[in-house]
Amino acid sequence: MKRNIFPLLFVILAVAACWSVPVANAAQAKKIRLAFSALAYANPPFWIAHDLKLFEKYGLESEIVYVGGSRPIQAMLGGSIDVSQVGGAAAVAAAAQGAEISILGTVFSRLTFAIHVSPQIKQIGDLKGKVLAAGSIGGNSYFAGLVFAKNFGWVANRDIGIVTAGGSPEVLAGLLQGKYQAGVLTPPTSTAAAKSGFREIFDLASLDFPFPVISVVSTRRYIESNPDVILNILRATSEAIYLYKTRPELTIPVVARFMRVPKDDPALLQSQQTVGQLLNQNLHPSLEGIRFVLDFLAEKQPALKAKNPADFVDLKFLRKLEEEGFFKKFSRK
Repeated sequence: MKRNIFPLLFVILAVAACWSVPVANAAQAKKIRLAFSALAYANPPFWIAHDLKLFEKYGLESEIVYVGGSRPIQAMLGGSIDVSQVGGAAAVAAAAQGAEISILGTVFSRLTFAIHVSPQIKQIGDLKGKVLAAGSIGGNSYFAGLVFAKNFGWVANRDIGIVTAGGSPEVLAGLLQGKYQAGVLTPPTSTAAAKSGFREIFDLASLDFPFPVISVVSTRRYIESNPDVILNILRATSEAIYLYKTRPELTIPVVARFMRVPKDDPALLQSQQTVGQLLNQNLHPSLEGIRFVLDFLAEKQPALKAKNPADFVDLKFLRKLEEEGFFKKFSRK
């Protein structure tokens, strides 16, 4: 009987060792609390990385919450959020005011807003002297309105009025009530506007104007204390973008859940084929876009004109990923 004890003991120890590996890995996973700032079709990278366990793949245990507008910046500074997907313009504005935050990468660098107009507006020239409704001052849709005016040689609030109306739903409500002749909109609200007779007259994405629309941002303190975490968040984010572009059958259900729409909503596939394909695989931020934000802010704070856009980003993590060939590994073939 004694001769059988050792083989049995070996089997027991081997099985125990196999079970101990996941437990050890789970114990080593770094807990991170992430935020996203808008329910919009340009926001899926964090959603996908969380739901498809890409953060877990890179050794992170993620919690993700919705914190609207620019509030994720205050949440990060207060320590309740570690890293956020937030509007780059809001991040630049906060950093210009002294907030110790940095842009680590940009997941979306196109202003994909569109200008929708009331039926009496027949051509773009008809908008001169009229009112264009946008989001809050300093937000992405407000900057989209400024870019629109600049593209046609107009001075905002002289040649065309740009007023703040809240988010896209509030802009649409104002159009329906006749308060405004035009509005800056994004899907899915722009789809609803078109159905209500407010046609699209200009697509800002056609300008190919680089802008830090949605960026990955954190505090400098957290970045310095957690460099490996930052690298792995960027790895998971980039891979999520790759999957969104190439595996819609996996990723569209995730987007549907966060957007709270049916999985067969036509806007999901349409957005994946349009907005999704514009997501920034290598996450490199646009310094030109940051310069545009600084120039706008400099109208009230002239000292910002001399600021270097590079001071608002921390590129060492993206450089490291480039050096190790990470982005090439997930490049589309």
